[in-house]
Amino acid sequence: MCEYSIEINSVSAHYGSGGKHVQALKDVVLCIRRGEIFGLLGPNGAGKTTLLACIEGLHAYDTGSVTIGGVDVRRNTVAAKRKLGIQLQRAALIEGLTAVELIQTYAALYDIYPTRARIDQLLKDLQLSDQANKRAKQMSGGQQQRLSLAIAVITDPEIVLLDEPTEALDPAARRYVWSIIRSLKDQGRTVVITTHSMDEAESLCGRVAIINNGQIIACDSPQELINTMHVNPMLKVTVELPLEQVQPLDCALSARYTGEHLEVETSQPIITLNALYQLAAKHGRVLRDIAIRQPNLEDVYLKMTGNSLTA
Repeated sequence: MCEYSIEINSVSAHYGSGGKHVQALKDVVLCIRRGEIFGLLGPNGAGKTTLLACIEGLHAYDTGSVTIGGVDVRRNTVAAKRKLGIQLQRAALIEGLTAVELIQTYAALYDIYPTRARIDQLLKDLQLSDQANKRAKQMSGGQQQRLSLAIAVITDPEIVLLDEPTEALDPAARRYVWSIIRSLKDQGRTVVITTHSMDEAESLCGRVAIINNGQIIACDSPQELINTMHVNPMLKVTVELPLEQVQPLDCALSARYTGEHLEVETSQPIITLNALYQLAAKHGRVLRDIAIRQPNLEDVYLKMTGNSLTA
């Protein structure tokens, strides 16, 4: 059996034509192992959704190849799609159908006809039992997201593709979807998620690929990416000070504002904090909400590209 569930070899793709031609992917090479939760991490417009669409056979790529479970997507699209369960970035549900009817309808497209007992168990697992006979249009956004997950896994796919699965969900619903994603891995499935949330990638993914302007610029475990880039701790405070005066402070390596917060990368947080106190006093300012945090994928991305993941 092949070690990889998905193999992407030198894939380039575009959308639009003429003056509106956009190069969405540029010579992407990526291998996703069987049974892992793999993250595609990058800001909106980086190429994450286009790459998923190429894997799904929904977007024609210009060059290269995509293989799913040993099946070439371009040569045998139907067989490749049967290995996939897909949750799109936006729920595209037939609003007039109930949860049960939607699951039955989408399963039938794969010539699969689950028993009502199996559907009821799936809805129970996703905490949707009380929504079984409600129409999609009567459900909340979080309930529709979970129903989309039910539709994605009802065909018992080897690979589950989730495009921004927790976007716009409240924190409690988000954490619950995370638990569902972990359970898919526990069942032996390969899970691929796209996200621009650093904490989501760090919490869920064994490996992540960072994508920027249609190119994979790094691929490894979150911690190894942080180690490789030698990112230092971040001193985070609420204060308004000129950046050009913060950056030369003792042991400070870089400084930026994220909203109202000043973040300073530093090799020695306590030394930099003392210097920051002195600078603030000089300007008649007070440091508030002081915190020292360990580096994360946001810092890695910023160091690699000069841009924020949430930009």
